[in-house]
Amino acid sequence: MTRPDPTDGFRRERHRGFELDVDALEEPADGFAQSVVRGLSDHPRWLHCRYLYDDRGSEIFERICEQPEYYQTRTEAALLAEHAREIRRTAGAPTLVELGSGSSGKTRHLLRAWPGGRYVAVDISLGMLRQSCAALAAELPGLEVRGIAASYERAFPLLRDLSPLVLIFLGSTIGNLNPQETADFLDRVSAALSPGDHFLVGIDLVKDVRTLEAAYNDRAGWSEAFTKNLFARMNRELGTRLDLSAIEHVAYYNDQLDRIEISARFARAQVIELPDLGRRFRLARGEMVLTEISRKFQVDEMAANAARFGFETVSVLTDPTKAFAVLSMRLRDRRSATAGRESSAGTHLAAARARTLELVEPLTDEQLTRQHSPLMSPIVWDLGHIANYEEIWSIRALDPAAPVMEDVDWIYDPVANPRPTRKHLPLPDRDGTLAYMHGVRARVRRQLAQVNFDPSDPLLADGYVYKMIAQHEAQHSETILQTIQLIGELTYEPGRRVEARRALVSMDAEYAVIPAGPFVMGTDNRSFAYDNERPAHVVELARYRIDLAPVTNAQYLAFMLDGGYRRRELWTDAGWLWLKETSVRHPAQWVLGADERWLERSFGRLAPLVLDRPVVHVSWYEAAAYARWAGKRLPTEAEWEKATAWDLETRVARRYPWGDMPPSENHANLDQRTFAPAAVGAYPRGRSFFGCHQMIGDVWEWTASDFAPYAGFVAFPYREYSEVHFGKGYKVLRGGSWATRPIAIRNTFRNWDLPQRRQIFAGFRCAADA
Repeated sequence: MTRPDPTDGFRRERHRGFELDVDALEEPADGFAQSVVRGLSDHPRWLHCRYLYDDRGSEIFERICEQPEYYQTRTEAALLAEHAREIRRTAGAPTLVELGSGSSGKTRHLLRAWPGGRYVAVDISLGMLRQSCAALAAELPGLEVRGIAASYERAFPLLRDLSPLVLIFLGSTIGNLNPQETADFLDRVSAALSPGDHFLVGIDLVKDVRTLEAAYNDRAGWSEAFTKNLFARMNRELGTRLDLSAIEHVAYYNDQLDRIEISARFARAQVIELPDLGRRFRLARGEMVLTEISRKFQVDEMAANAARFGFETVSVLTDPTKAFAVLSMRLRDRRSATAGRESSAGTHLAAARARTLELVEPLTDEQLTRQHSPLMSPIVWDLGHIANYEEIWSIRALDPAAPVMEDVDWIYDPVANPRPTRKHLPLPDRDGTLAYMHGVRARVRRQLAQVNFDPSDPLLADGYVYKMIAQHEAQHSETILQTIQLIGELTYEPGRRVEARRALVSMDAEYAVIPAGPFVMGTDNRSFAYDNERPAHVVELARYRIDLAPVTNAQYLAFMLDGGYRRRELWTDAGWLWLKETSVRHPAQWVLGADERWLERSFGRLAPLVLDRPVVHVSWYEAAAYARWAGKRLPTEAEWEKATAWDLETRVARRYPWGDMPPSENHANLDQRTFAPAAVGAYPRGRSFFGCHQMIGDVWEWTASDFAPYAGFVAFPYREYSEVHFGKGYKVLRGGSWATRPIAIRNTFRNWDLPQRRQIFAGFRCAADA
């Protein structure tokens, strides 16, 4: 397998005595405003601490570090000065890489012990990097100096080519991360380094409350000025009109979380208006806005946490008062971080099978074997195809000597047998199909007991082939649910069902404004992603707006009542022709009651239409017509993915809207639990960086885009999954539905169907130029 070039997306600057690699994915001009919207839209409210450090804020922070109460800087500097040669001798690496290098002040103690070495400074501020690298090149002429102007996350892929190295992260900056962010950070660091590389991290230790709180409430008032400057920066750069005299600096130690919490408290009510983004926030008298946290650590706790990601502690340097520590760690390997991923292959397969069998258990033999719609297969065909796919890609792909049953392969070949024809195939009955499934699975379990997850084999690396099989079965379980929804005489009672959530928050705005600029679309991931999601590539987009939530039943009903299905000007030519041929006048499962109120049929049950849920079972044609009626359009899939995945602060794409953490019941309506979409506003913890709700789960979302390959697409492991469908009139859907299993969804996942299809659990949201 070839590795993507990590320098893609960087430009090289050559200066006298040093070089800089500059991230081409620069933060947009309104990045600060976007971050303010993100934090103030949350409850309790917060602001990202990175925006404390503009030019004025950086000057103030230098003054804080000089205060007698602020022990951290001088204590860490003394430790580095005393132990620099020991650190160099122990590490034995020629390269020092520093995250958040700033002026590289404390690092000079190490650099003087690194003659003939190489120093790579990583900092988000290009101006600061140019200044500090120029000073170091002049001061230490024997040192090779290089800078990387990027976020940590963007810089990490560059580190592998610098190994062997010592990565340093000073100032207890790791304390600005909450526990989940710390785990994500350590996982990224571990993945970026090579075995044998060292990681040097400074941590502020737990100590008496008086000392801690004094460090963040210095008598000279610099800490207060630092907090207030964030809001002064808003006034300067965003045109807000905050009364700074009404803002108070509050810093106290939270002994439950072992952290200092720094907030701005508003002595009088204030309003923050950001008209370019269409947002307005009222801050009540006495309200607190969190601006920074600073966690305090126990050495053993930090060492144990790092050990989860393959680091072993080499040495611990502390001052006599045990106020501060510098941990020197070495990366052994990542097996402790990845062991569960390979062993999870059997777990993924078992979970997918258990759910499939659970879904079909309530169905009669006749319901399983009959074709209920030409749009769908007989369910026994889906079940047999699941087993045949598993047999082909697990047993035969990994064992060329395994027997081939061509007649069985032909029956379950989806290309050779289109859906309308599958009722004519010689399909086994329920018992025969289940026996085939169980027989294949038993052989796969025996194979799993002895398989070697060879990292050089793209099918086996990280257990990819087994995850692919589990995803495939999960996708077919959703297809089976689509079929069950179409069985007219059936009142389906699943083995488990929970009530779809009601709204937890209201939509305080209609749309998010997404700034112009580049972002990375797609992925190079080969542990889960399908071929059509690859490769990762940079896409440049103009500024646009996208709805914060999917279109609701209430909104769609307004379109209908305004004659949406009768107005030719709202429909594309193909959509109008489809409308005339089908006489469609409402979403597929809506029913007008005797009292002229709309009902919705769901798995054989009629219930009043829930107005604040996303509309579902609409075609692409209907979605496009609604968008035109609303004065908008459907988003392209690039627009959808940027609004869902892109993080302006780290400048990397998230795996899910909320981050890289796998979905939980608090993030999204997934996993076939509710059998209906949840109300808009039901999952505030699942919002994207830009504040968009329910981008994952509830309903698949139609986009304006045709299903086509990305530049550089390579079919893997077979053409029939993606390639044969390119250019055939399919439209892309994104985001998954309530019926989607978590293993089969992520921000980059691409679904597709024909524009007239309504059996899928599909809705949409709108976009517009801005």
